[in-house]
Amino acid sequence: MERLLKLGNRSVRITAPKNVRESGDRISFWWGVTTASINLTRRILDGDDLTGKKVLELGCGLGLSGIGALIKGADVTFSDYVPEALECTARNVTMNALDSNKAEFLSLDWEIPVKVPQFDLIIGAEIIYDYFFHSSLIRLIEQALAPGGRILLADRKRLVVERFVGRLLSRGFVCKEDLSTFHIGGFPKQEITIFEITR
Repeated sequence: MERLLKLGNRSVRITAPKNVRESGDRISFWWGVTTASINLTRRILDGDDLTGKKVLELGCGLGLSGIGALIKGADVTFSDYVPEALECTARNVTMNALDSNKAEFLSLDWEIPVKVPQFDLIIGAEIIYDYFFHSSLIRLIEQALAPGGRILLADRKRLVVERFVGRLLSRGFVCKEDLSTFHIGGFPKQEITIFEITR
């Protein structure tokens, strides 16, 4: 299934599988576009030029926000633990006529410690809904965030999200919050908070 998303002055094409059977015991919504990912992408598209910056999208799903970063000139590493998500993201990058040489696709399970390079910007939309993965995600962020880098996370302001942000603050991070209400027809109308986090 293909959708054309109008995000301000830019349109992005996203294709998603019609029928998905989730395997394993983890909750994942990789095959859907969320209001949080739409708002994060809009924030990226409205933001600074990212030429020469290295960006990591965590839990990329269909890659919408990372595609926004590609449009802004970044070198983007799309990561997810679901192989089909990375395959769909690669198709979406190609479908939007973006430079595939500036995109990398990384199979990344937060629970399995691996060495990753450092990034100027780490992005994620609705990825902190499970308390169980908070510790491993924080370890990954601490390793992957370059000095002077920043993190943009988009989510509804829920207790699980506030707890995660609180744990980052206790480790010396600083957070600014921005309420985002950009809405596209056909998606739930939700208040999304963009958390801009620096160390």
